[in-house]
Amino acid sequence: MFRAFSNTLFALLMVTIMGTVAAAEVVEARTEFRVESMSLAANEVSLQQAAAIAKQNHGGKVVKAETRDRDGRLVHFIRLINNGRVKTVLIDAESGQEISP
Repeated sequence: MFRAFSNTLFALLMVTIMGTVAAAEVVEARTEFRVESMSLAANEVSLQQAAAIAKQNHGGKVVKAETRDRDGRLVHFIRLINNGRVKTVLIDAESGQEISP
């Protein structure tokens, strides 16, 4: 009787641990940033370079990055999370300079 109870308890413990690990992997997968990009000329700053610039200037983790056309010029929109706060940084795709929203 005790052996059956012990085996059942062990099985429940393993299911709980595996569920916790799976949940942690899902959360981690959600925080990976999606890269959506438009075509850039060879001399322009790439989306990955813009993400690195934003991260260097503001810290935190990049959670989303995309390139959009804004008034006829390409702008990289980089979303960062740092200490629980979300910040969107705009980087000009031609110059690599941060621009105001």
